[in-house]
Amino acid sequence: MKISLKWLRQYVDIDLRVDDIVKGLTSLGIEVESVEDQQKKLDKFVIGKVIERTKHPNADKLSVCKVDAGTGEILNIVCGAPNVDTGQTVCVALVGAIIPNGEFEIKKAKLRGEVSEGMICSAKELNLGDDHTGIMVLQTELPIGTPFAKYLKQDDIIIEISITPNRGDLLSHIGIARELGALTGNKIKEPVVKINENGNDIAKNIKVEIANPKGCLRYCGSLVKGISVKESPAWLKDYLQSVGLRPINNVVDVTNYVMMECGQPLHAFDHTKIGGKKIIVKSAGSEKKFTTLDGKERNLRDDVLLICDGDKPVALAGIMGGANSEISNDTKDVFIESAYFDPVLTRKSSKFLGLQTDSSYRFERGVDIDRTAWACRRAAMLISELGGGEIASGFIDEYPNILPKLNVEMRISHLNRIAGNTFEKDHVIKLLGKIDINFISESGDGKLLFDIPQSRREDLCREIDLIEEVLRLDGYDKIKETDYDTVYLDTKDFYNKEYDFIQKVQSFLIGRGFHSIVTNSLIDEKLAASFREDYVSVLNPSSDQMSVLRTNLYLSMFEVIKSNFEHMNNSLKLFEIGNIFNYGKNGEIVQNKSLLITLAGYYDVESHDSKPRYFDLLDIKAELKGLLEKLNVEINNINYYNYGGNFKFQLVYESRGITAATVSGFSDKFLKKNNIEMPVLVCEIPCLV
Repeated sequence: MKISLKWLRQYVDIDLRVDDIVKGLTSLGIEVESVEDQQKKLDKFVIGKVIERTKHPNADKLSVCKVDAGTGEILNIVCGAPNVDTGQTVCVALVGAIIPNGEFEIKKAKLRGEVSEGMICSAKELNLGDDHTGIMVLQTELPIGTPFAKYLKQDDIIIEISITPNRGDLLSHIGIARELGALTGNKIKEPVVKINENGNDIAKNIKVEIANPKGCLRYCGSLVKGISVKESPAWLKDYLQSVGLRPINNVVDVTNYVMMECGQPLHAFDHTKIGGKKIIVKSAGSEKKFTTLDGKERNLRDDVLLICDGDKPVALAGIMGGANSEISNDTKDVFIESAYFDPVLTRKSSKFLGLQTDSSYRFERGVDIDRTAWACRRAAMLISELGGGEIASGFIDEYPNILPKLNVEMRISHLNRIAGNTFEKDHVIKLLGKIDINFISESGDGKLLFDIPQSRREDLCREIDLIEEVLRLDGYDKIKETDYDTVYLDTKDFYNKEYDFIQKVQSFLIGRGFHSIVTNSLIDEKLAASFREDYVSVLNPSSDQMSVLRTNLYLSMFEVIKSNFEHMNNSLKLFEIGNIFNYGKNGEIVQNKSLLITLAGYYDVESHDSKPRYFDLLDIKAELKGLLEKLNVEINNINYYNYGGNFKFQLVYESRGITAATVSGFSDKFLKKNNIEMPVLVCEIPCLV
């Protein structure tokens, strides 16, 4: 996420040096990845004037120019542009300048026998456009030698920050301004939205229906008619380019500007292309394909949320619009969408489609549902101002199930006990109020009740979350150091029978010479299918090797064995306590904890008077016997099975008719297929706890 310091100053007064801003953001828990001074990026690029142009004596397509670049001497520059001429004001790259497009350094050199002491630049070479057929000819009254960054008004500082998934509220300039305002004590200044609704009633022009209220909690819309789609003004293009966005036209640029301003993604539709003059938000269902703005046809899943008109889908909700309703130069009427889409559904759809956009990135983290209407009106106002259209009277705001306010309690006594500092109630209320977490009331038992802004409801839902906010805003550096640590534990609350039992099992096995391992619950589908058919598949796997949940612990153990054998560690006694996943009687996914003990390779090492032997069935039976005695499990029956597939044999130990343990030896054929050349024996105890 890139933040423009010049843009940021629109919303909060900042009287800090850049270094202090970076330190302040870091102290607030916001990671700063980089700081870019735009003027340094265009260092050694200046405004110059071509004094004289002559044809190169040794090249038909080159010119030799005498250029005044304000250095105190006239430069000799060889130029290949066909449009260079005497008297032009141009951008000159001096010796030592780094050309942005290609990142190569300008050096003094000879070109076909003529000395060249710089370069006259085109728009493409400076990443200011696609035109590379000729140099840029400037119209300016700035004096010769003026830094080109000043001409471009690129004197901004760009701060790039890394946002954690729980802080979607920081994905905007107003969000960062709020944090810096808390740091400096200055209140943020939100833009005032004033709309002149001169057009016809919006209800007569378009209707909105939310058919999936769980996927779309709120949908707002405005209509601007009679606009002129054209190039955006310089100020708007400059702001967008400063944060890495490419200007397109005044309509699309406004939607991106408002998104970067307040964090609310918007979408603009060509109103004339909306069939039936109706918008329906619904799941894809029978719709199987959709062509997005980038021209790619996307395969859809039933639960992907779509924005449809009366005839067809027109957008992937919260992700990307469609080619069939995009803004073009001929567009006259624009319908603006501002909505709240469910974060989980958006993330699943984005992952399934392999498509992440600036919009989906924000919706996945949760936007401020209270901001949707403001953002829509803000965009309508700016589009009307820049495009000359009329805003239809009225406003669409479909909000069927209003999201209730979130209130969270916090005890000052608990805060002080965790922090080790002494906080007063008034100070805590003031700190949290700086970021719009407002105090509501105090109960008789000392609990303070706070109103959580909707932009933070995914993040601040427990008392400990508010405690963290207090410490963050007050400054982690203010937490006192002590010579000893105090931990408050209530044994009744913290005692865990399952944990205690697992600890005893682990201690016993470690005492028997076993090493604990932890493996991934996700495995390769081919491996799972070689053992059974009813395995649990993952809907959105990160790779083919991690597409299925394991039904047994040994399915994820083979990579550990292979890795050890490859590193000449040929005698392995391993165990793992982990979760396995199977389908229940009613088709539900059931998760159980199991124990796996493994013997692989040699029982002992080779010595001068004996050859090593491999682990065998008696070894694994002896280990199991000791463990069962430790657990006080009485075995009533043992069934022995011979196999010809993946297993040589299996022994099933039963206790009162229930399977207590299964001992397995893998077949040579299976091991060879998996590049394992020594015996592997395992014992799995299901449903350990």
